[in-house]
Amino acid sequence: MKPVFYLLAGPNGAGKSTLYRSAIASGLLPSDAEFVNADLHEAHALQHITDPELRSAQARAWADARRSSCLAQGQSFVSETVFSHPSKLALMRDARAAGFAVVLLVVCVNDPRQLLGRVAQRVAEGGHDVPSERILARYPRTLQYLQQAMPLADLALLYDTSGVGRHGISGPKLVARWRQGVWHWQVPRPPTWAKKIQPAKPPTPSVA
Repeated sequence: MKPVFYLLAGPNGAGKSTLYRSAIASGLLPSDAEFVNADLHEAHALQHITDPELRSAQARAWADARRSSCLAQGQSFVSETVFSHPSKLALMRDARAAGFAVVLLVVCVNDPRQLLGRVAQRVAEGGHDVPSERILARYPRTLQYLQQAMPLADLALLYDTSGVGRHGISGPKLVARWRQGVWHWQVPRPPTWAKKIQPAKPPTPSVA
């Protein structure tokens, strides 16, 4: 069987960590696959570094090295990203070139302002902070690069968390599925963000 690269993607505060726990509990993600997570590594192994910028930079460097090692060894692994930079597109291409299947798990909300309160709550609970202006600036870039990422995934599952904490909704809701180039909506009224990352249809060939 092919090794699998599982990539959890979404804006800061969208619920990537919650989705990871849910996917592990449901068996969607294998519990024995290494979770390459720069934030967790920073929190657990780098707190002796007092400069926060240096600490974060070292955490990112560690994550890059671990991902490269997993690819080189043909070892299935899980990673997460805000996906606001094209480098993650290159990572997906590298995984495919190394013989990996690529599974993309996307989590997002319609209104990026909703993310600000979630990050503030995370900070209040001892989690890491992200400046509000950075969260808002990253949001459109995340959607842009996710649309480009879809064709690079063998399977993509899109989850919306806009309603979490309201109307009795407690976790991510599956809204769309992309498998081997075919898109399937899972809800009658898809969220706007999911429509924005749906891959563009190829142009219909003209008849001579």
